[in-house]
Amino acid sequence: MRYFNKQNLFILLVVSFLSACADGFKKPDTSAIDIEIHVDPFYKKVFANGDAATKSTALSEQYGDYFTNYCRHELRIGTPDDSLFVQNFARFIDYPDNVEVIAACDSLFDRLTDLDDRLTDALKNVAFYFPNVATPDVRCHFAGFNSKILVDSTYISFAIEHYLGADCRFYQWLEIPQYARGAKTPQNIVPDVVKAWIYANFPDLNDDENVLGAMLYQGKVLYAVKSCLPTLSLDLLFGFTDEQLEWCRRAEAEMWGFLAEQKLLYSTSTLDRNKIVNEAPFTAFFGQNSPGRAALWCAFNIIKEFMDNNPQTTLPQLFETSDTQAIMLGARYRP
Repeated sequence: MRYFNKQNLFILLVVSFLSACADGFKKPDTSAIDIEIHVDPFYKKVFANGDAATKSTALSEQYGDYFTNYCRHELRIGTPDDSLFVQNFARFIDYPDNVEVIAACDSLFDRLTDLDDRLTDALKNVAFYFPNVATPDVRCHFAGFNSKILVDSTYISFAIEHYLGADCRFYQWLEIPQYARGAKTPQNIVPDVVKAWIYANFPDLNDDENVLGAMLYQGKVLYAVKSCLPTLSLDLLFGFTDEQLEWCRRAEAEMWGFLAEQKLLYSTSTLDRNKIVNEAPFTAFFGQNSPGRAALWCAFNIIKEFMDNNPQTTLPQLFETSDTQAIMLGARYRP
């Protein structure tokens, strides 16, 4: 197979492209939507003073299935009705290595003075575009660097230790890859919450779909997040640096041409799909100068052009549109 030839990159920079790409993303009128978000600092209750038995009983009564799922799936210490649960819970909350991390989490949480307002604004926008989707309770937990987001039908919970800053020494100690640290900043909390809520309510059910279908699903999610957060910068939306964004702008036409020429768009290979849509230090097909998931730049622009050309289409209808050819025809995409 011929691989992407970086020598063929288009060298013409379109300076106005960044602002042009964002055209059409305007804040909706949410004045009639009555939503007010107050983040519940659940993790502080876990690590508050008190013995493990008393806290586990109180948390179980207050949070029910949330506390059970948190302990079983995130902490992996069993459930409150297990005979050894209190002993395991005590080990977790008294674990010496947690002390410094929790102190850093407390410092961060106390600085997030506008988080409630930003989440309120974001979830009002979500309610505007997705009126049949329930607004979740928002909580903040500590998962010992396990899952970043917990989602259920009534709540969404973010793990605060994943947002301590790209240069946080804990991530270095854990040997988290450099490319993955860029998304571990406080600025990512709100877009991560919105994205996770969209993923949860509009999952991609086609596990055996081809590369194009997987790309377009991710493009829909990115477009929906940008719609709900119209002022969100593209670097935060994509998780790219400025240099990586510039690379995608320059290489868009050649990326698309390569995927088509090599017949990758309709490949149903799991390996091909993962190389293109999964997070990675770079996109294997496009060379080491490319960011991982670079092809999603094309996917996002396809969805944007489709929605621009079909203004009557709502965001829920967009997710219901599973016909990739209908989307491509509607987009009239010509990078």
